[in-house]
Amino acid sequence: MKTLVSILLFNSFNFLSLFGGHKITVEEATLILGESCYQTETESTNKSFGHQFKSTFTASSSSENQAKMVALYYMFESYKDETTAKKTFATFRDLNNVSNGFELLTNIGDEAFFQTDYSNFCILIARKNNELIRLKVNKLTPKTSTSELKKVAEKLLARI
Repeated sequence: MKTLVSILLFNSFNFLSLFGGHKITVEEATLILGESCYQTETESTNKSFGHQFKSTFTASSSSENQAKMVALYYMFESYKDETTAKKTFATFRDLNNVSNGFELLTNIGDEAFFQTDYSNFCILIARKNNELIRLKVNKLTPKTSTSELKKVAEKLLARI
């Protein structure tokens, strides 16, 4: 009977709830964007490599009249093994390290980098063990805080 109950509970249990620490909060997104925002998208998916969680936060000042909404895109990926996570991170790093505004970060996770074009976007990708996070602001404004972006990335990795 215990086995049957365990099977029923396990099958109906959403194991995605085990991944709570990887989620970014509205408060953290607000610090990065420098203004109030709201979550416009969230998605949690099992992938062949492991688990992926995505969320998007849109700045409250964004409107249909603007050419481009101000948004923060966040992605968390948990790989089945650290080797795959290292290879994925290396691919992103190698594609971006030839660009202006590229900076290796030594104080975030096991390895991390930040890249920006100083006017349109910034992105931070970091790896800790078998997990990767990506934070991207699609439109920089005078309110955008890249220092808060780095702090939030550090906090996210500490939680997972």
